[in-house]
Amino acid sequence: MRLVSGAKYAALQYRYERASQAREEAEKLAAERLSTITRQAAELAALRDKSPDTPVQVPRPLAGDAEVRRQLHLARKAMAALDEECRRLQHVNEVQARQLCAHAEKAPEVTP
Repeated sequence: MRLVSGAKYAALQYRYERASQAREEAEKLAAERLSTITRQAAELAALRDKSPDTPVQVPRPLAGDAEVRRQLHLARKAMAALDEECRRLQHVNEVQARQLCAHAEKAPEVTP
């Protein structure tokens, strides 16, 4: 057996305590990380089970009868408004065409 001075022994004892404390902290951190990874893997598996990946898209949920009727009413209302505007524009076009013809008939012919 070898004899060691008190100062060297105290320094070795301090280094040993620090190393063992660091090891305990590392083991604790590793255990926390492992539990976190396990928990997240379980959550991920639960989410995958809830909505599995499929090659086809999930169809949109069908709108209720009231929603379909509302959209149909709005579409018919918009079509009626466009039809009314088209009729008005056609009438204006016909009036302007008649005025143009009347103006052309009244204009004196220019002869060179």
